[in-house]
Amino acid sequence: MLSLEAQPPIYIILDALDECPITSAIPPSPREEVLEFVNELVALHLPNLHICVTSRPEHDIRVVLERLTEHPVSLHDESGQQEDITNYVTSFVSSNERMQRWRDEDKNLVIKSLSEKADGM
Repeated sequence: MLSLEAQPPIYIILDALDECPITSAIPPSPREEVLEFVNELVALHLPNLHICVTSRPEHDIRVVLERLTEHPVSLHDESGQQEDITNYVTSFVSSNERMQRWRDEDKNLVIKSLSEKADGM
């Protein structure tokens, strides 16, 4: 199907690959199988096929994907990401009816803790 003549562009999006299990009773793991599948798709060199993979930058995933991509994009080291998370948590805490009754120290602790431990998520 992918190699049919006059095939319109095909987009495959694999979101949150890092959430795919890395362990299995019988190798290969589900994550290894998905990474191998992506590798096989890229190896086809199909001009109408576009693949987007999202993941946290875990070592096994980076090792495979770095050699497959021409256009890597990382959001994990972006300074605006941390600011966005803090702004979201602050907005939620400020607008939540139950949290509005909390002491300011408690609200600030929640904002600080969640923002620092969000790890980009």
